[in-house]
Amino acid sequence: MAEELRKPIIVCDASPLIFLAKLNRLDLIELSIGARVVVLHCVVQELLSEKAAPGEAERLQAWLQSVEVVDYADTLFASRALSLSDRTSLSWAFEHGADWFLVDERLLRRFAKERGIRVIGFCGLLLKAAEQRILEKSDVQTLLDTSIREHGLRISIQLYQHICNRLKGEP
Repeated sequence: MAEELRKPIIVCDASPLIFLAKLNRLDLIELSIGARVVVLHCVVQELLSEKAAPGEAERLQAWLQSVEVVDYADTLFASRALSLSDRTSLSWAFEHGADWFLVDERLLRRFAKERGIRVIGFCGLLLKAAEQRILEKSDVQTLLDTSIREHGLRISIQLYQHICNRLKGEP
């Protein structure tokens, strides 16, 4: 357990986890970041709501057994723009010195960065997996396209082009 505590900490928000579960690639978090994975109970409730497809929910439930699920209810930050779950996750991350925050929402990313927490989202995690040769670049492209086409991932054209360029080795 002492070795586990020395690892960097990554706190996970719901959206990236949902897309990773849809693709059956929740393993990319630990493979790419190599961190102690923390998911707050309020996020688990979002993940396992009735909106989750059966296969997705099963993958999430199995994966959640292998990570640290934390009960925490404090909100150190007052913001009407962030949900209670977002404020709670950010508060835990800040209070416990998390190294990373896996989050897609732009405003939450900004709040985390302002507090010195590195952020990475679903697309960034895919790129990191390609850079570390965990995934082939062609597999990342396929996962990204599948997420957009079949699972409702919404990203800007500029971000999509940026990712494609990075996969081609362009800046």
